[in-house]
Amino acid sequence: MVDLDVSQNVHRLIAAPTGAGKSYFLGWLIEKLYAEKKPFIILDTKTKNHIGLIGLKGVKLLKIKPRACYNWEKLLEYPYTLCIPTLRTKTADLVEQYTALIDAIYTAGKERVIVVEEAHNYNRNAYAPSPVLELVAREGRGRKISLWFVTQRIQDFPKLLWSQCYYTYLLKFLIPQDVRYVEALIPDFNAINRELNRFDVLEYNHLAGEHQIILGSNVNRNTKHYG
Repeated sequence: MVDLDVSQNVHRLIAAPTGAGKSYFLGWLIEKLYAEKKPFIILDTKTKNHIGLIGLKGVKLLKIKPRACYNWEKLLEYPYTLCIPTLRTKTADLVEQYTALIDAIYTAGKERVIVVEEAHNYNRNAYAPSPVLELVAREGRGRKISLWFVTQRIQDFPKLLWSQCYYTYLLKFLIPQDVRYVEALIPDFNAINRELNRFDVLEYNHLAGEHQIILGSNVNRNTKHYG
């Protein structure tokens, strides 16, 4: 049994190279949130990445169209939501819509875990985080709002946002520059990374300075994975 407490109201970062098993692991975490009856909203950037999660009873699916107007307050009446783009929704339009949604969640002050897929796309660069993400990262916990940042481009994700995370989950990295970037916040990551097999996940607790390795064989989802 893997000891993970996903019910804590804290920010988290999930990062891995493309194809490393990140979305499967994230879906497993979402299932744990659902079992704990913790409200969540997933801001996906692909049409099928997390579509299997609508197999969980009560999960609402919303397709985000470019330049469409949405009643975000109405959406927050649903405790579990998966947002996905339409085929014609470009990344810039999607980020604009999702940024407005994150701001609406923060303003409403309703308890929510916000899963931000491809979180690197929201920031001007690695040194200039999105003002909305920075606001929620600094003040959201007091409003029972936590951010789960997801990225495959770790060097493009601002350390300012990362520093607000209590937990980091990393799958194996192969590029030396990525490893060095991670070591700025996780000491000895180079040695830990060498211990990771494919689909294993490092969970690092930044406050305690402790880590555990979650074996890939222990990550078993109930919902279908399409990613």
